[in-house]
Amino acid sequence: MESTTDDNIAGQRIADVREMTSEELEREGWQAHDWQSTVVLELESGTILYPSTDPEGNAPGAIFGIDADDTAFALYP
Repeated sequence: MESTTDDNIAGQRIADVREMTSEELEREGWQAHDWQSTVVLELESGTILYPSTDPEGNAPGAIFGIDADDTAFALYP
């Protein structure tokens, strides 16, 4: 799979927030663990976004955020 920048994700709606499938984990070369799940943001176009621990994609990561009320949150399935 070739890595590119996708300028077409801006403005798309998130259709689903789910756990990464076994097939998706395998495609990345990551192992599934009972103690760690990886969140996937699936866009309305079918594009999926998911966190990594680093730019090289060595392992899954976590998504953290802060909402408009300045409250911290984490996304996980």
